[in-house]
Amino acid sequence: MRQILLITLVLLNYSTYSQSIMTALNFGKKNDFHSDKLVTETETKTTFYNSKSIEKMRYVSNYNNHNKVTIENRYDDNDNLKQRLTRIYDSTGVRSLARKLENWHPLLGHFFEISYHSYDSNGILNSIIEKDQSGSIIRHTNIINNEKGYPIELTIFVGNQMEGKETADYNYEKNEVTINYFNKKNELINSETAKIESTKNQPGDKVNKFGDVVKSAKYEMEIEYDKFGNWVKQIYSTLTNGLLVKKSESTRKIKYRK
Repeated sequence: MRQILLITLVLLNYSTYSQSIMTALNFGKKNDFHSDKLVTETETKTTFYNSKSIEKMRYVSNYNNHNKVTIENRYDDNDNLKQRLTRIYDSTGVRSLARKLENWHPLLGHFFEISYHSYDSNGILNSIIEKDQSGSIIRHTNIINNEKGYPIELTIFVGNQMEGKETADYNYEKNEVTINYFNKKNELINSETAKIESTKNQPGDKVNKFGDVVKSAKYEMEIEYDKFGNWVKQIYSTLTNGLLVKKSESTRKIKYRK
């Protein structure tokens, strides 16, 4: 049992606390809605179709008067509460100062960690300090940004020891970033290329009137919208050897402010 608990802790720590260049690049940029109509709550139900199983999740999110998530409760397919995400913003209601992530686990019970966000003089994220429920620092992430405000180096420290590092090289014309991953010995272990702006369409993509990509070389999306132009149903499928394979289906109920 002790071994199972230790393994579970390691896995939870990795998934909960890990930061990355892509996280920093997209930090605070997520927009859940196309319209400016203010929202109080959404309920999203998603079914994931894996090769060997089907997984269902339910998310209930509350929003402030800038349509930024303040609290999100996450439930499993048996409607058991698994996680609660709480975000704290500055006086603008837009810039995140901290986020608390609570977990409910059958072996570990209820536990949480809090991340505190710091910014440079240009308002760009440059530091994340993560603490456990006793207030002890779990890890500290330093971020160096370029003149465009994009992260070019991210280093994670546990105590005074470097846990890992990432560097990024940008090709703005192609909307691509190449990320290099280094271990605690500063040895290069992997590299990958991703889109700088994930929502920006590529040549050959088919885009609908709302600006959403509905067909690309790798995937297709079926999207339904409400009268305000916000999605209420999405079906995501990948293209494999010319065949469409459904990967997920989501529905969303939106409550608007009166």
